[in-house]
Formats: sequence, C-alpha cells, structure tokens
Amino acid sequence: MTLIKRSTGGWTIIVLLLLLILFEGCPFFKSPSVLEWDNNPQSLNITMLMDNPNDSGMVELRTKYRLEEVVSGSKDDYEKLRKLVKWTHDQWKQSGSNMPSRSDPLTILKEASEGERFRCVEYAIVVAACARSLGMPSRVLALKREDVETASSNAGHVVAEVWLNQFNKWVFADAQFDAIPEINGVPLNAVEFQETLAQNKPGLKIRSNSKGLHIWYYKNWISPYLYYFDFRIDQRFFIDQSERKSGMIMLVPKGAKNPKVFQKKYPIRDCTYISNPETFYQPPIWGQ
Repeated sequence: MTLIKRSTGGWTIIVLLLLLILFEGCPFFKSPSVLEWDNNPQSLNITMLMDNPNDSGMVELRTKYRLEEVVSGSKDDYEKLRKLVKWTHDQWKQSGSNMPSRSDPLTILKEASEGERFRCVEYAIVVAACARSLGMPSRVLALKREDVETASSNAGHVVAEVWLNQFNKWVFADAQFDAIPEINGVPLNAVEFQETLAQNKPGLKIRSNSKGLHIWYYKNWISPYLYYFDFRIDQRFFIDQSERKSGMIMLVPKGAKNPKVFQKKYPIRDCTYISNPETFYQPPIWGQ
C-alpha cells in the first residue's frame, strides 16, 4: 500500500480552504447589519451596585492571586486590563456547559485550579472582578443575538466592560478569547465594536495573543451576538443570591423588538429597555 505524505504547510492550506468554504456558507459569517439607535436624550441615571476594592472579598481576590504582580510594570490602566484579560484567559479551558458551585470569582478560580472548566460567563465575572479589585469600575455585559427569543441555544455570549479613566469610556473585554478591540490604540466598547465591524472601518485591531486565522474567526464569530446588550444593576460578586437586587438595563436597536424571553423558555424580567447608547454608556456611579 502506498502512503501519500503531505507537508504540514500543505495540510494547513487544505484546512484553510475547507474553513473558507464552510464559513462562506454559514449565516454566522456574513457581514453584520448596521444598527440604528435613538439618539434623543433619555433621562435615566444608572447607579450600579459594585463591590468596593477594599471589601473583604476584593482584598482576598487581589492578594491571594497576586494581581498587583500580574499587572506590575504596566504604564497605564489599559495595559493593566490587557494583562488581566490574558491572565484570566489562561486560568482554565472553556466549557460551554459546566458551572461553578457558586458564581463568585474566588470560587470560580479555586475550582478552575482543581481542573474544572467554565463558560463565557465565568471568564467575564473573573476579569471584571479582578479589574474592580484594582480600582477599575467594571460590569458583566450580556450580548444577545437578534433571534434571542426563538433560538433554542447559543443565543447569547457574555463579556466584561471596564471603565478606563484615561479614555473616559467603557471598554469591551472578552477573556474567553483574550480579546479587546481597538482602533488606533483606543479600545472600543461593545456598541463601537459592532459599528466598526458592520461598517468595515479601517484600523480595527484585536488585542490578543492569538494571531491570524483565530482573529479572523473571532471577528466573524462575535458579530451576530452584538445586537442586544444588557447588564444587571446589581454587579456585586460577594453577596448571597437572596440579597441581590433585581433590575437590568438592555440596549435595543431602534425599531427592534424588546425581548421578553431568552431561548424560548427563560423569561427576561425587571428590564428597562432603552435605545440610546449615550445613556447606556454614561460614566459609572458607584452605589451600595
């Protein structure tokens, strides 16, 4: 029997061609639509509940995992955030179904060190908590596809957004993929990221240790999820579920339906729907 040998480079080309054929025929790899927003002022002052960096849970997180050493040598908060995203990304391998016994960052990291794998939600919680423990306001941001109500699965993704004073803005951070989008050195929030992808603006860069095909894949993969954007008012990590206050803010494209259910069977409750990105991205007001 004759064995046909192929070089590594030959196999790489074949795999790339197959991926291109697959992606071109897949609805997830089509150019995203340009979303429209209602730019009329909306009088809504958003006060989020966030752990104080000096709270016991934040102090334990910061000291136990030596986060100040993780970000040592950083010239500014943006560089600190990039290091925290990479550090969080490296703590475990992703699993789309496994959940921790509790949803606080200390439990997640402990169980990850024991070999557990977790979802995008847990990456977002950990990177948001780490940033907050170092004095950067943060929130866990849920992304939802346009078909969020009718899809049976994979209708959402979860990332973090972190407030950086040096840019006076919220910044998108996806620790599952070790990804932060930016243009000309300025990091983007989730809505700016969507707009940049939809309009194919030049200069988009994904800050990541992944390269080449991985970055191309990520930009195409994330696009459908950048349609609805929401976060919970109570962003505290170290409280019992019984103490958590209800309420969430969802940014909805102009003319789009206000979703009332997630993936056919999970009701969306206590939600304030808005369509003004400026309101959604107002500077953080800390509350307790």
